[in-house]
Amino acid sequence: MCGIAGIAGKRDEALIKRMTDRLAHRGPDAEGFYADDCVTLGHRRLSIIDLSTGQQPMSNEDGTLWVVFNGEIYNFQELRRALETKGHRFRTQSDTEVILASYAEYGEACVEHFQGMFAFALWDTQTNTLLLARDPIGVKPLYYAEADGVLYFASEMKALLTAPGISREMDYEGLDDYLTYLYTVPPRTFFKQIRQLPPGHMATWRAGTWTETRYWRLRMQEESKSAEAWVEAVREQFHDIFRKYMISDVPLGAFLSGGLDSATIVYHMMQQASAPVNTFTVGFANEGALYDESPEARSIAKYLGATHRELKVQADAAPLMPVILQHFDEPFGNPTALLVYSICKLVREHVTVILSGDGGDECFGGYARYAGARLAEMYRHVPAWLRGNLVNPLVQRLPESTRGFHALRRIREFSAGTLLDPVDMYAVWISYFQQEDKQRLYTNETRRAIGSRDALDFIRTLGYECESSDPVTRAMYIDIHSFLPNNVLQYGDRMSMAHSLEARVPLADHKLVELLARMPSRLKVRGTQGKVLMRQSMAGRLPEEVLHRKKAGFNPPMGVWLNTQLRPRVDEYLSEAVIQQRGLFNPAPIQAMIQDHRASRRDYTWHLWALLLLEEWFRNYLD
Repeated sequence: MCGIAGIAGKRDEALIKRMTDRLAHRGPDAEGFYADDCVTLGHRRLSIIDLSTGQQPMSNEDGTLWVVFNGEIYNFQELRRALETKGHRFRTQSDTEVILASYAEYGEACVEHFQGMFAFALWDTQTNTLLLARDPIGVKPLYYAEADGVLYFASEMKALLTAPGISREMDYEGLDDYLTYLYTVPPRTFFKQIRQLPPGHMATWRAGTWTETRYWRLRMQEESKSAEAWVEAVREQFHDIFRKYMISDVPLGAFLSGGLDSATIVYHMMQQASAPVNTFTVGFANEGALYDESPEARSIAKYLGATHRELKVQADAAPLMPVILQHFDEPFGNPTALLVYSICKLVREHVTVILSGDGGDECFGGYARYAGARLAEMYRHVPAWLRGNLVNPLVQRLPESTRGFHALRRIREFSAGTLLDPVDMYAVWISYFQQEDKQRLYTNETRRAIGSRDALDFIRTLGYECESSDPVTRAMYIDIHSFLPNNVLQYGDRMSMAHSLEARVPLADHKLVELLARMPSRLKVRGTQGKVLMRQSMAGRLPEEVLHRKKAGFNPPMGVWLNTQLRPRVDEYLSEAVIQQRGLFNPAPIQAMIQDHRASRRDYTWHLWALLLLEEWFRNYLD
């Protein structure tokens, strides 16, 4: 796990040093550089595998290929053996060298051979071609910008902002995406000049020409097998994945909540390990009791024989706001990032690599909204006039809790969503500020800058490109290409790397994702229960109470905090005077949201937190 940076189109060793210095938290163990007249490469290393000879930038034997690489190629050992049979010779034990040999053998198609998380840049001196690539699911980030005929790229935007000619001008479309999803949608960012390479994409830079290609897309084509055959297929895939994901030359551990995903991970780690696995859970003060799974995690650790540590988080959100933004470089509205930052800081005192359950919900069917998507199909049999004219108006007037009880909010969103096309319904469910909300919020100047675009077209495109019309399958396809990489995996990467901690996500392994994409949705979601087949695959391996425990989620009590510890920040940052001075929004809708949230008339947790972080970003990055 590392940080990479580079310049294509000129040699600038002083600049590449400044760029990599900004990425030191991603790689505190070593730095390295390569430069010729056409390209300059920089690398910051967090040593995980081949501690003595894995330094980067790394070249092939004759120095015609150079690579900087962030991530892990988990199947590098089998790739290495296959490449050796083709005549390739290796000088190190690292996965980085396998990238070089794979490119020499397969060219740009090398990316199709890699199983892992990666973002890399490979310079071919013979063709003067720079190849940039990002892993299929999007675990590792890669940003780029062009100025005066020069291409700059890096693992984080902060490195690009040190380059000459890179403007900090805000991208209004990025703002529109952020308010819609709480993240920006690739290739956009909050900076008009900076772009991000989407997951499953690669690009070449040759003689000043940028060519981008999508090399991976998930195929949701069902296979007919018995439930027993699918259970066995998942178990075999788990065995293969955890054999690879446990490879490390430094201490390794796992996050452990009271849920099925993390318990499944720890179980399989224990099958591969020669000693008890280090596990970590996070607990909260009284205000976060709805989210605290410490007792359940303690019980699972004891059952599995893990070496367990409980970390109590008393997160003070206000002072953490600029710290969190420093690692995203743009507003990022999921408050779970606060918790992940806090727990990673404590975990890093004990291990260098952590396995996380991210991806389990999207791939095995764990979110309540998947059951909701199927229920909506049934509810549509109720006459539309009854749903629209009687039921929905009544539901929309229900009061909502701001203390973590989301049932009433979900009922309201469900009722309104079923009046829409199924794809539009799901797009609305997974978005926050709706189009009509933003129209009220935006000033005339902001509306003109954004134009007639509809941010939900991103989700619509995904929904209609999915081969399946099954509502659960389509919802999971959308999430795997949107919510998972742009939200969940993004905060996992940034918050772990903020503390030089490598986070591995076995449940988001693209080979496992491809397997599960062929599984009928009825084996994932049945009635209101999700992860049906995952539970079956772990039967007899985990306690019954774990197999049937209701999902709790991993969120801070942000709704409470906005009315307590963050109340002064809300009053300051979202005051009428500050909003008017920014000129982006009309103050009245924001003041109404604040009052409704404080009176528990409507849960505006996500909306208000997103606006707070936006103002914090203005103060730190633009002012």
